[in-house]
Amino acid sequence: MAVTAAEDLRHVSAILVVHDGALWLPQVVASLTSQNRLINQILAVDTGSTDSSVALLKGAKIPVLSLDRESGFGDAIWAAIQTLPAPTSPENEWLWILHDDCAMHPEALEKLLEALEQKPQAIMAGPKLLGWHDKSHLLEIGISIASDGARWTGLEPREYDQGQHDGVHDVLAVSTAGALVRRDVFVELGGFDPNLSLFRDDVDFGWRARVAGHSVIAVSEAKGFHAQAAASERRSADVKEAFLHRPLLLDRRNAAYVLLVNSSWWMLPWVVLQLLGSATARAIGFLLAKLPGYASDELLALATLVIHPRELASARKFRKSHRLLSARAVKEFIPHRRHQLRAGVERLFDSIRSTLLPTVEQTSTALDPLNEDEDLLTPATTGRWWTIFKQPKALAGFAILILIAIWSRHRYGPLVGAALVQTPEGARDLWRMYFESWHQIGMGTDQSAPAWIAVVALGSTILFGKASLFISLLFFLAPLIFMLASFRLFARITSHNWLRVTASFLYAISPVAVASINSGRLGTVVTLMLLPYIGLLISDWLTIEHSSWRKIFLLSLVLSISFMFSMQVFAYVLVATLIISIIDFVKYGNIRYFHQRLARRLTLVIAPLLVAIPWSIQTILNPKNLLLEPGLAIAGGGPNFALIANPGGTGALPWWSLSPVSLVLFVALFSSTKARVISYFGSGALAAAVLIGSLSISGHGNSSPVRTWTGSLISIATICSVAAGILVLDRLREVLVVTNFHYRHILAGLLVIVTTLYSVSTISWLVTAGADSPMRATDSKILPAFLGVEDGVKTLVLRQVKINDVNTMQYFLARSHDVLLGEPDISPPESPAVTNAIKEIADGTGISASKVLGRHGIKYVFAKSPTNKEVVRTIDGLGGFVRASATGAGIVWKVSNAYSRINFIDTSGKVSEILSTSVGSRTQIYSPGTILLTDSYSKYWKVFQNGQTLERTKDENGFTQFSVTEPGEISLLHDGTNRRGLLSLQFIFLVTLIVLAAPAGRRRREMSESELT
Repeated sequence: MAVTAAEDLRHVSAILVVHDGALWLPQVVASLTSQNRLINQILAVDTGSTDSSVALLKGAKIPVLSLDRESGFGDAIWAAIQTLPAPTSPENEWLWILHDDCAMHPEALEKLLEALEQKPQAIMAGPKLLGWHDKSHLLEIGISIASDGARWTGLEPREYDQGQHDGVHDVLAVSTAGALVRRDVFVELGGFDPNLSLFRDDVDFGWRARVAGHSVIAVSEAKGFHAQAAASERRSADVKEAFLHRPLLLDRRNAAYVLLVNSSWWMLPWVVLQLLGSATARAIGFLLAKLPGYASDELLALATLVIHPRELASARKFRKSHRLLSARAVKEFIPHRRHQLRAGVERLFDSIRSTLLPTVEQTSTALDPLNEDEDLLTPATTGRWWTIFKQPKALAGFAILILIAIWSRHRYGPLVGAALVQTPEGARDLWRMYFESWHQIGMGTDQSAPAWIAVVALGSTILFGKASLFISLLFFLAPLIFMLASFRLFARITSHNWLRVTASFLYAISPVAVASINSGRLGTVVTLMLLPYIGLLISDWLTIEHSSWRKIFLLSLVLSISFMFSMQVFAYVLVATLIISIIDFVKYGNIRYFHQRLARRLTLVIAPLLVAIPWSIQTILNPKNLLLEPGLAIAGGGPNFALIANPGGTGALPWWSLSPVSLVLFVALFSSTKARVISYFGSGALAAAVLIGSLSISGHGNSSPVRTWTGSLISIATICSVAAGILVLDRLREVLVVTNFHYRHILAGLLVIVTTLYSVSTISWLVTAGADSPMRATDSKILPAFLGVEDGVKTLVLRQVKINDVNTMQYFLARSHDVLLGEPDISPPESPAVTNAIKEIADGTGISASKVLGRHGIKYVFAKSPTNKEVVRTIDGLGGFVRASATGAGIVWKVSNAYSRINFIDTSGKVSEILSTSVGSRTQIYSPGTILLTDSYSKYWKVFQNGQTLERTKDENGFTQFSVTEPGEISLLHDGTNRRGLLSLQFIFLVTLIVLAAPAGRRRREMSESELT
């Protein structure tokens, strides 16, 4: 039975603010008239509604006060108060503030009044707000504001109401939807701030009430169902203060306003920094989600406040006049940054989980068929753990893990050997190498560090800076990643579980996979990992005009990583694009969709190059580098091995372990299915591998020409072969059963036999001889420890290497440490003078060899064991070399009168050392002379003295020198402005490509009401 007003001394006036609310008003009005505790007076304030809201209100016999359409929510409440009769008992006069999109539970008003009776110090109470559509969805039970301006409810996303927050709680503020406030206090505090016409007026009022000594409570037994129409952009923000009528902009502006006018003055600098930082971060997030309008809202919100400083000053002055307590009194209600961070991380993980593991809702209805024989009391059968072995994918996974454990038994630890050099200690060293403009490698170089260094550095950073751990895990888990990645691709081709599992397993132990892992070919390993994903995105290459631009940009992003690790992939994509574009032009002519195809294919070629600048441009200008992969240039197997899809070289499978890759490509050429088209691409890659494999080139720390490694091209041929084989075998059994015996039966039988023999022979080889690979875990180093004490000192390392059963002497220049990851890729060309001096040492005629080496700043010569005794005797007999040590690691000689890295030569010819940092130097010069750098010449070396730049010249040895005409302090540095500019351009291209490839976010108005509420 409804409680009459006479039974309660408190007088409740309900003020319903309406703005185009016809969609929700019928339920809202019905909820007011059905309250258990009757409302003493109801007054509706319409702010220029253009729908049927006013008619609905008049039909319900509710008085309506009309205001302009640009009137704010606070203006509407204040106008209604002025219309209401004067209170007879101020402490018993209450205002029930209502929204036109919030329906109240019949017991809402009654429960609010009961809670206020239990807590007489409270002057404002608010209900528990639930969703309009999903009435179990918990929206708010009291609100606060985070230090970055975010609206804080303390609830999890999509949290359901299960009574976990029930009770009467002291809060900073409550929503104006359904808030019950004492009229005299509301008027005394000035009502809602007129500068907050919409959004955040509730938090501001609650804050002001708190510091005025009042209490605000949230009552869970009182319930309201809120559609949040304005916040979800279901209706426009027409208030005068809404710049451009954008709800998010107004919300962010008002949030910043609340913090700036209510916070303590000494907290303002920190508040401003947090607002700027959070607004910038959110703007970047919206840009990545392709929502530039929301991004501009974040930044414009602060700008609209900055241009009105008097407004902020006036608001702070007004609050000061009503403040009884310090602003710190609300500290307990402001969420701690730790809680904000935890909530943000939880939302991130929830988003990732919902993306990767989408839930499928299963519902049952009364219309579902009944099984009368089903016994509800029969216990449900549960799957046994051993049934997992009946799943082909699980069996293959266990098999590959066991194979990895045995095959990699010598690779548990930091890896080095063959093409893979020593990994730096941490990710910081890799980042430093990538960003620096000058590298102390060999005689020094200003070449751009390869782009793949940044990728490895990023992966190492994720593993807490452990670069060696990242490389070790990459090679250790490579076969498993090959199998899992290719399984996703092959699942698109066939529905036969055993066929795609077998195919992915064969891809993981293909000849190119085995050779690349055993010989430390980082570029080919990454290529093998990325090719299945490239195949998933490039499945409609011939009719590429049907692919969306977002898919094209996503594919470009994946290709950019592939190009960074292997420019052979770039060369293949470029040639394939040219050939197919020419064929399309000849076949179809200059028509519209030819241009669409050409534009998309050129994007796949050009966009990845832009992401990798300046390294990509530098590589293209030196075509030889298109064929080289990361690491030392170690010989491949040549064209004969390439013909059987085996890259050859050290660590590769023996020739007698024939894989079916080439055979499948040949058979697929005669297929009538899509396998023929795939085989064209695979055969082209294999033909290119045979051709390029016959070439011999030098580079990447190897001065002797060696057979080119064609692992990436063979990788393309391999995945095309496996995919074509799946298409051929997918329905071959059904075809062979219904046809007479002919060549197809023979080819199928031959293919099965070759595949079986290859699998058995490969696995047997991997667990025996194959495990003894040249790349292994080792702590051994080439340079003795004492040669690394002096930073950057040049040491000439002589090694005796057997090539084609012939002992030859090779050398390299070390700079206080062994060769590190990335250094071979940017090693400078060998100095002809140094090379000639070494030849003279080898043939015993190097009388002036020590002077040449000393002039180049080489202080030590180290002959690595096993040494050539004749060369050792020659060095001992030549003048200028003093033996410093002889250990089991080798013999060290010190070069007499060797120059330092940075030298000062005065006018009398006296040479003195200038101490240097890792790159430059800063010191005092006491006389005129010449500053000489015994490093390779670079036009970016600069010396500043007395505010002027000294003249730079090149001496007869190709070194950089500067003329000093007067004493004074000098600063030597390598100008990296050009490098930083190009890296900035690279960053812009990368971010642009990521934004274009990312899925577009949806505006709130594009979401359904059920999604939002």
